[in-house]
Amino acid sequence: MAQPPPELFLPQRLSPGRLAPYQAAAGSQRAAVDLYRWNIAVSAAVYEGLHLLEVVLRNAMHDQLVIWHQSTGNSGSWMDDQAGLLEDKAHKDIATARTRTRKPSPTEGHAVAELSLGFWRFLLARRYQDNLWRLAVRHAFPHLQPQTRSVVEKPLISLHKLRNRIAHLEPVHRRDLLADRQDILTVLGYICPDTRDWYQTGCRIPDIVKDRPHNR
Repeated sequence: MAQPPPELFLPQRLSPGRLAPYQAAAGSQRAAVDLYRWNIAVSAAVYEGLHLLEVVLRNAMHDQLVIWHQSTGNSGSWMDDQAGLLEDKAHKDIATARTRTRKPSPTEGHAVAELSLGFWRFLLARRYQDNLWRLAVRHAFPHLQPQTRSVVEKPLISLHKLRNRIAHLEPVHRRDLLADRQDILTVLGYICPDTRDWYQTGCRIPDIVKDRPHNR
C-alpha cells in the first residue's frame, strides 16, 4: 500500500501553526513539508558545531578561572566567588548546576557540565570587563589579538540565540547559516586553531545549505 503524500497528513501531525512559517516561505504546502524536512537536517548539522563550541568554550574559560582562583590563594572553587565578582543570576546558575549533578561528591567538572551556554556567554558581558575578563577569561582566547572582549561576545550572543531556537525546534531557514558557521569557526579559532580546523573538515553545513529546497 502506497504511502499518501506527506502534505496530506503532516500538517495535522505537526499542527498548522507550526507549518505556517514554512508555507509562507515556500509557497505551497508540499514545498513547506520539504522545507520543514530540510530545516530538521540543517538544524542537526548546525547543532554539531554548537555542541563542540559549547564544550570547548566552557572548558577553556573554566580552566583559566581555576588558574586565576588558585593564584589568589583562596580555598574552594572559583564558583564559590569569594571575591564577590559574580552577579546574583550567576550564583543561582551555579547553585542549580551543583544540584543537578546528583553526584555524592560533585566535582567542579560535574558542575561545569551542567552550566548552560548562556552562563558562559554572560561571563563575557561588559559588566565583567574590568575583573573577570582582565584577570582570567581573556586568557581562554590566546589567539584573539588584540584581546578585545566584545569581539568574542558578539558572535556568541548570536550563536546563543541560534542554539535556543534549535533546542526549541524553531525554524532556522531564514538565517544566514553560512555566517553562523563562520561565527563558530571564528570563536573556536580564538581558543584553538587545531580544533577549529578539525571541526571544519567534517562540517556538513555547506553541503546541506546547497541542498535547500528551491521554493523560498
